[in-house]
Order: sequence, then C-alpha cells, then structure tokens
Amino acid sequence: MGTWGTGVFDDDTTCDVRDNFLDYLDEGQSAEEAGRAILEGYLDEFSIEDDLEIMSLVFIGLAAVQMDKNCLQEHIRAQTIDLINRGADLELWEEADDGGYEEREKNLNDLKQKLMNFKLKI
Repeated sequence: MGTWGTGVFDDDTTCDVRDNFLDYLDEGQSAEEAGRAILEGYLDEFSIEDDLEIMSLVFIGLAAVQMDKNCLQEHIRAQTIDLINRGADLELWEEADDGGYEEREKNLNDLKQKLMNFKLKI
C-alpha cells in the first residue's frame, strides 16, 4: 500500500475505495449497492479481525466519500467511528519514522467529528 501523506485520501486503499464508489454511482447503482459491492470485494480477501489496518482504511474511505456525496449509511458511519476509536489505522503510523502520527491522528479525529455531526437522511 502506498501512502504519501496523513490526509484521509492520502493512500492507495482509500483512493481506490473512493474511485470505485464513484464509478458505481456513475453506473447507476445506489449508494447502498455501491457500498455493499465495495465491502464484499474487500471482505472476500480481508477480514476485520485479521486485517484491521486495511479494513479501517476501507471504511474510512467509504465513509468519507459517502459523506461527501450526502449518502452516508449509518452502519458505515458507526463502523468507521468504532475503527477510529480503536486506533486501528494509527498502528501503521506508530511504526513510521517521519513524525506523521500526530497529524494522522488529528485528521482521523476531525473525520470522526464530521461523521458524528453529519445529519443522516431518514
């Protein structure tokens, strides 16, 4: 996985999730269908228990793009907040020598606050 910064979309996985989600929408799928297709694709190869870092990036990317498109699903929001609270993504940053841990933590906490304050459609 390539990472070039501490932002939400500064790695290959979240960018792939975002791009695939937008492609599904362009093909006429609903947000629910697109989200399900993305999760099924990743869950065929990875599990949350064994691949926590990768799956946290998947949920972070999916939640952020759904929020941007005003179609955030509650279960995506809840799972993403849980993963951020667990610090799953930050485990990768603890090992980095470039000092990006604090900036990544801030960016994830900012995303968490936006997710918590986002008004879901009923």
